[in-house]
Amino acid sequence: MICKYCELIHSVDQSYLLREATRDLNSDFPRCDWHWRYTCDICGNPRHFNGITWCEKTRKFKCIGCGKDHRFLKGGFWKWDAYYAIGCPDCGERHPALDRLEFQGEHPWQLHPEMQSKRIGLSPERETKSPVDRFFLSEGSIISDGMVGEAWDRVADMWFRGYTEFGDVNRQYLIDPAIFRILGEVKGKRILDAGCGNGYLCRLLSKGGAIMIGVDVSRRSIEVARSFESREPMNIKYYLGSICNLSMCDDGMFDAVVSNIVLIDLQDLDKAVKEIHRVLKPDGKIVFSILHPCFSSPPVHGWVRKPIDSNRKEDWLYWMVDRYFDRSVEEWRYFDFPPVYSFHRPLSDYINVLLKNGFVITDFEEPVPTDKDMEEHYREFGNECERIPWFLVIGAIKH
Repeated sequence: MICKYCELIHSVDQSYLLREATRDLNSDFPRCDWHWRYTCDICGNPRHFNGITWCEKTRKFKCIGCGKDHRFLKGGFWKWDAYYAIGCPDCGERHPALDRLEFQGEHPWQLHPEMQSKRIGLSPERETKSPVDRFFLSEGSIISDGMVGEAWDRVADMWFRGYTEFGDVNRQYLIDPAIFRILGEVKGKRILDAGCGNGYLCRLLSKGGAIMIGVDVSRRSIEVARSFESREPMNIKYYLGSICNLSMCDDGMFDAVVSNIVLIDLQDLDKAVKEIHRVLKPDGKIVFSILHPCFSSPPVHGWVRKPIDSNRKEDWLYWMVDRYFDRSVEEWRYFDFPPVYSFHRPLSDYINVLLKNGFVITDFEEPVPTDKDMEEHYREFGNECERIPWFLVIGAIKH
């Protein structure tokens, strides 16, 4: 059995050596050792050879996840039109991924034949496996707001390490620009951040002149938000509590309510929307974002890739969606974080709960990054955002 990658390269370069496949032999994309997975010397995780590089100065393999400021560069070679140049956190240079390095004669096994003979850097895996980051709980599981808060208490410090003053990359470049457009002028308006996390959005809106109150079910998140307030007072008030029970807020208290990737974390969506309606003034506006129910949160979804571990966009064939109408309770496991919960619902559930509770929908956005933002933040965005909508932002007025 011949390596599939060797066959592809040989089809455009007849002098290229055809090698026997040694890995993934039961798949439709068997591969030789050269075109297998290599282990990153920083994180210790295996990575497809087109998503890992070699730094000759430090004599280490470094993957695209650990690299800094990488780029997807135009430059045709063999069957491909571009390649990853991965920023090295040690030497500061960008090194091409192993596929391009082999083409250039600079693959570490070409530079150091003893590495090839000993298979240094090669992952010992024999088959690729799709990563699992979600576990579905039994049907009818009850996940209280207290359980959600405790879960985020365990995650909060690690999660917020990925934030700047503008939140994470998805919030800064995708979600929040849509939220700000829909909110419009905020100066002098009283706004509730329903599910405020560490308060970054409260602070951004406060700088725009809004009078802010933040509520979150996670005690640790509120502690972090209050620590920001103590260091740089903005007259923002933070409360520990569920947005299903906004007892700290009076009827008709707010001109607007924002809720950023929060309603997906609530089991009782109807109760939360009722409370938000109660605390809004007549003609007050709610603006909320969620993971897009049609694409990013169904129980069965994800890219169909060939091979399944490739980092190349041309190998990501299409996005799969199934079991969309299943209302599921999901336990997410982000990297090494403790698990947190979320709830998948069809889009109609969000639309109908707004209509049922006296809202008129005014805005509906599926945000996409600009070309410039996509190029500069490709690693963080991944491949999804320019091909399918990962998030949904909705605005509605209290009728």
